[in-house]
Amino acid sequence: MITAKQYGAMMRQQNVLWPSPAVDSADMKLPDVSIYQIGGRGLSNAFLLTRKGWGTVYVNPAYTSYRAAFDAVMPRTSDGQDVDHLLPRSKGGAQEFLALGRISGTSNRGWNDDETHQALAQKVRNMPTASPHSFTSFLTDMERGWAVVTCYIRPFRELNQSVLTKIDPKDL
Repeated sequence: MITAKQYGAMMRQQNVLWPSPAVDSADMKLPDVSIYQIGGRGLSNAFLLTRKGWGTVYVNPAYTSYRAAFDAVMPRTSDGQDVDHLLPRSKGGAQEFLALGRISGTSNRGWNDDETHQALAQKVRNMPTASPHSFTSFLTDMERGWAVVTCYIRPFRELNQSVLTKIDPKDL
């Protein structure tokens, strides 16, 4: 069975606009990626990763102020939902950073312990565990794009750029 991390890596390799649920320092240094510091937070805790004009907030699995980091950058179009890690913190490696997103509470709590790419996609699509049969792993590009845009990746122009400082790649 393929894990969410492996699925994310596969999508990145194919140059598909579907950021990985976990990244490491090598991903941060890719030529088509830009990294932004969020306010005064250290890069070892939280940052915004942009690629092809889209941004995702990543955090250290041990960082406890992750919700504030996400809210500082992302538009609040889905208030009332949980801000949480898309991949369970327990599944993140010591040198990895995990993507954050806004997810319905029911869906978030229902899929927290599962690291399969199907579970990640269901979590992003806000589907409770009670209806796994309504999910298909063959999402259309439109479905995938809608799930991503509404959950954890946004066009850079929509983000709160006043709290962002671009980091020179040689400083990573």
